[in-house]
Amino acid sequence: MTLRPDSVAATEARVRQLAESFGGDPARWPEADRPGAEAWIAAHPAEARRLLDDARSLDRLLFAWEAPRPTEDVRSRVQAAAPVQVRQSLRRSWVLTLTGGAALAAACLAGIVAAPRLVDPVARPAAAPVYASDLDSILAEALTPWEAPFAESATDARS
Repeated sequence: MTLRPDSVAATEARVRQLAESFGGDPARWPEADRPGAEAWIAAHPAEARRLLDDARSLDRLLFAWEAPRPTEDVRSRVQAAAPVQVRQSLRRSWVLTLTGGAALAAACLAGIVAAPRLVDPVARPAAAPVYASDLDSILAEALTPWEAPFAESATDARS
């Protein structure tokens, strides 16, 4: 909930939320919320003093805290381990690159090997026609594709 400068004074809950989120200094609060919150602070000085004092005490604690500095022992161990980590990282990247390349090459080879078997034999282009000189050879050539299925089914029926 953001208060506009022309809105009615803020509520205690909103001022508390601003103080807990942005600290006890209203100058650090969002500009859109500041006029309404300052109007509430002026109208309720006792409650505002209590809220802002609590927020300021937390601010002092947070600003006083410093992150611990690493000891010389920790610093030297990290610096000693860094080249090993870099070498391992480079080794991993080469292994991943080589295995990826090998997988791609295997997939390409599988496609090259399998492609002729996947082509429909009916869709293959026919060989250059051989012209027969007499009617019997023309009929034999024309009927050859239909004779094979009948001959196979006849031999299967006899078995």
